[in-house]
Amino acid sequence: MEILVNSPAGNVCQRLVPLEEVQAIWQSLAHRFFENRLPLITIEWSTRLTASAGLFVSRIGPRSRWVSGENRQGAARVIRLSAPLLGDQPEEELRRTLAHEMIHQWQFDIRRHRPSHGAEFREMMHRMNVAGLGVTIRHKLDVAVQSHNRYAWQCVQCGMAYHRQRRTIIPGRHICSRCRGKLVEVVLHQMPKLHVETTSQREGNRGARQPEPGSALQMSLWVE
Repeated sequence: MEILVNSPAGNVCQRLVPLEEVQAIWQSLAHRFFENRLPLITIEWSTRLTASAGLFVSRIGPRSRWVSGENRQGAARVIRLSAPLLGDQPEEELRRTLAHEMIHQWQFDIRRHRPSHGAEFREMMHRMNVAGLGVTIRHKLDVAVQSHNRYAWQCVQCGMAYHRQRRTIIPGRHICSRCRGKLVEVVLHQMPKLHVETTSQREGNRGARQPEPGSALQMSLWVE
């Protein structure tokens, strides 16, 4: 049985795998790669998540001791899957995305530290890929992600383009990550296609923020 939902980008219906089947995939991966040590976690389809295929979310820290076990293993931790990006993809893409987020869950629940894409993640990813899963650090759904973008900025110096779903780039505070030139907002579908920032580049530079002396980015427990 398939679940149909309307995509937030328009009237396109997305065919979603039922959550019971997604949970069954989670159980299979937990048994196969994590020795059934992972505690249960809420998994949900998100119609608003379009910047990434999946997301591991926690409202508590990995070492929080004042939180009850029920809360720690309940809604305080969630794996969100993008309905717009994964809805019409093969089940293999869903499995890869879920496996990716389960590594983050393993880092959080078992290793008890902040999830990342460091050596520990890559080691577990390698184990999965030896078994044929094909897990990657970054998904390869750039075309699907770009289709949800509504705003664009371009560097006046090198022509690098930055696409976003919301107005998160402020020209007075952000500069080009490629040449540190000035950014100006442009009409998305009228800009010349010179150099367009990919999803992986975006994750690397986070939109080219103007450096501020003594500033530090706050840690987040939202991990792709």
